[in-house]
Amino acid sequence: MDLIAIQAMLGHAWIATTMQYVHVPGTHIEDSWIAGQQRAATRLKGLLR
Repeated sequence: MDLIAIQAMLGHAWIATTMQYVHVPGTHIEDSWIAGQQRAATRLKGLLR
């Protein structure tokens, strides 16, 4: 979800206030990247058969 959308949903006037509530695990980006690469590899295998 977009940070601005979260800000509006919570009714915060300042984005800095919203950022206090948003926590992303340190490995989130890396985990998402790996998962995406695995999905892509699975799709490619299906095309090569």
